[in-house]
Amino acid sequence: MKIDIILPYKEVFSSTKASAVSLTVKNSAEFSTYKKKISVYGQLTDTPFDSIKFIGIKTNKFLHLGNNNSVYLNYIKKRGSLTKRIIEFHNRPYVFNKAIQLEKKNPITLHFHNDPRTMKGSKTVDERKNIAENAEAIYFVSHYIKSCFIDGLHKEYNNLHIIPNAIQRNLNQKPKKNKEVLFVGRLVEEKGCHLYVNAIKSIVKRYPEWKFKIIGTEKAGQKILTSTYAKNLIRDFESLGKNTEYLGFISNEEVSNILKKTSILIVPSIWQEPFALTALEGVCNGAAVIASKVGGMQEMLEDVGMLINDIDAIKLEKSILSLLENENLLNNYHNKSWVNYKYNQKDIVKIQDEVRTNIFNKYNY
Repeated sequence: MKIDIILPYKEVFSSTKASAVSLTVKNSAEFSTYKKKISVYGQLTDTPFDSIKFIGIKTNKFLHLGNNNSVYLNYIKKRGSLTKRIIEFHNRPYVFNKAIQLEKKNPITLHFHNDPRTMKGSKTVDERKNIAENAEAIYFVSHYIKSCFIDGLHKEYNNLHIIPNAIQRNLNQKPKKNKEVLFVGRLVEEKGCHLYVNAIKSIVKRYPEWKFKIIGTEKAGQKILTSTYAKNLIRDFESLGKNTEYLGFISNEEVSNILKKTSILIVPSIWQEPFALTALEGVCNGAAVIASKVGGMQEMLEDVGMLINDIDAIKLEKSILSLLENENLLNNYHNKSWVNYKYNQKDIVKIQDEVRTNIFNKYNY
């Protein structure tokens, strides 16, 4: 028996270019009791994670009407036909819909990392009903994303599961923090980095002993900024003072090392953030997290981080200042992150492995 995980084409299963879905799949597989049974399929990369079996797929988007279709159809050719398996799709409901027509014997599951109502193949109530009735299991990264999926459905389904993003905390004691404030994420408008830049314009000069940093580009692995938004953003940021630093895109391992020393992490998203991996990394490393109260952020950061309703630059500035001006309050949020962390990967993956075991048993695998 096997578990085959099919990544979206845009995901690069690589230590140097991985974004959220790839990192989530890698983190989960590392601690799964089925690790040796798992194979991950996705677009070709020269530097795949070496701890998980990965099979690169060469796609032909013209022949198969899209790269995501091509990943799946070429996967069928590569996998062989004798071994029984669970097939797990991530974030591509329209490819899942194709698979339920072609797969007659193998159980299929689908992971939603974003609002299903915005995704091709699950936008309508009828499409989501069809998915619920044909998937062996459907996983959601947050209760918020599940609520989006069941919007309009008038029947309860017992194959819907919350599997939040998770990171294994490897620190044995709360790390010492430097006077550093950090934004990590894609430099696109919905991630709200411009709110961070506008919020710290006067703070930078008032607190020269603090370092203000930005990590990220428009997309994972990018070397040079190309969008007008990102270029203007970083230009304005670097002009604020000598205590600002732009680090560009760096590996997840490097980000984690920086977060160990970061005192305050800013997550000012202005879209309905499903369950931000960046915010989770901040809490995992004991940072004080200031975030917008959107999407799945509330369930992650309630009683842990500082959440802002209807975020704007003025509210964000006040929140940052409240921590810079009150060391006791800042330490209180550091303690909350450290004590209340509940998303260790080895614990979260047990939920999914139990579902997998039930599927294997159902199919007599």
